[in-house]
Amino acid sequence: MAGDLVTAIVFALAATALGGPEALRLLRDLAGRNPVADVAMLVGVMCAATAPVLGAMLLVRYIRVAGNAPDPFTRLFARVTLTVAAAAIFLVAVWLVAVPDAKFACSA
Repeated sequence: MAGDLVTAIVFALAATALGGPEALRLLRDLAGRNPVADVAMLVGVMCAATAPVLGAMLLVRYIRVAGNAPDPFTRLFARVTLTVAAAAIFLVAVWLVAVPDAKFACSA
C-alpha cells in the first residue's frame, strides 16, 4: 500500500507542474467563447489547484506514519488524491492537445 501512497503523492504534486502554465495561458485565450467549455475550464482549474494541496497533505500523513501501516482513512484519502490528480493531469493534457494552434513562448 505504501507504493500507492507514493504514487498518489507524486502525481498530485506534479499534476500541473509540467503543463499547467501553458494550459492556463491557453485557457485565458479561450475563455468566454462557449459556456460548456467555460464550465470544463472551471472544473479543470479547481482540480489543478486542489491536487497539489491534497498531495502536500498526503505527504505529511505519509511522513507522520513513517514505516507503520497507514490507517484506512489515509488509504481513502490517497484514493481521492489520486483521482483528483489524474483528473488534473488528464485535463491539462487535453487542453494542450486540443488546440494545435497554440503558440507557446519560452519565458527563460
